[in-house]
Amino acid sequence: MPFKLKTKLIPLIVAFNLIIPTLALAVANIYTVEQGGQTIPVCYEGFVPCGKSVSIFPAETPEGEMIKSGKCETTNATSKLIHCQLCHFFVMFNGIVKYVLFSIIPPLAVFFLVLGGVFFYFSAGKPESLRRAKSLIQGVIIGLGLIYGAYLIVGTFLWVLGVTQWTGLANWAHLGPFSITCPIVIK
Repeated sequence: MPFKLKTKLIPLIVAFNLIIPTLALAVANIYTVEQGGQTIPVCYEGFVPCGKSVSIFPAETPEGEMIKSGKCETTNATSKLIHCQLCHFFVMFNGIVKYVLFSIIPPLAVFFLVLGGVFFYFSAGKPESLRRAKSLIQGVIIGLGLIYGAYLIVGTFLWVLGVTQWTGLANWAHLGPFSITCPIVIK
């Protein structure tokens, strides 16, 4: 196998092996529903928030008691089947976007930054290798800026329209900066 093909194939194999376990372990998410004039939190696992049994919590349950180790805690919750509504599509899309932005992209960015550092270290002063390492690191930084900048711009636009809510900086790492607000009613 030619050396150039190996240098392109190895990072792809490593990146693929980093992504697959992450996709298999989709963590729990929370959304709210309306029931009897009350807003109550619902915890679900995976990407699809409806059409299956989910954990419904009392109205004032803190988030830390709903999710433990990436799974829905069931001790204080009642399990109920929630049928799909139009709003569930937006909740699902929001969960997928947050998962990609906060669970997949950061490890990939770290991997490619380390790879650029390794290329830089082993370039041994060769101008072509140095240029390649610098362009890889620069591409990762520009890509991260574009991805998260676009997310914030679209989220801010949706917030101005009233479709999303700003979650604040306290839970930003877990919930993301925006949450979808649309009416899901259960009986």
